[in-house]
Amino acid sequence: MPPVILTLLQALFLLLLYVFVARAVRAIARDLSPTSAASPSPSVRQAAKHTARQTRSGLPRRKRSESRRDPQELVVHLPDGAPQLIALDQDAVGSGVTFGRAPEATVRLDDPYVSDHHARIYHADGGWMLADLGSTNGTYRNKEKVTTPIRLAAGDQVAIGKTVVEVRH
Repeated sequence: MPPVILTLLQALFLLLLYVFVARAVRAIARDLSPTSAASPSPSVRQAAKHTARQTRSGLPRRKRSESRRDPQELVVHLPDGAPQLIALDQDAVGSGVTFGRAPEATVRLDDPYVSDHHARIYHADGGWMLADLGSTNGTYRNKEKVTTPIRLAAGDQVAIGKTVVEVRH
């Protein structure tokens, strides 16, 4: 084989090797970055654009009428599947909706960033509350980490690992 062809094949092989390594590093960096856990899917971002106004700082702000309304349903946006709809009826839900990898979780999430017993949404004091159940990677409501039980309102977005839960009226 002529030396020119061997040199071209060698250069092509090195180029493919560099592309592979660059893509692997980018995928690892994306999975380890803290913003990936809280960034909503494109469909959630588009829906949020229609339901939220922008403040001067660029952060979304809920309308007054929307923030006072109690949630009626949850839309669970799984990273690799169709969204699931869960109606929030205190009689039907009972002790609440639990999220995690454990088989007894109401919404079972097969995600390495989710703990076995990760978070719980339950009815208390006339409203729906979100509590982190001591998860390793945390639970986020509207990109803010939940450390104590917090009241949910229509329009909130809850991030649990790579899953985004949209709270609707």
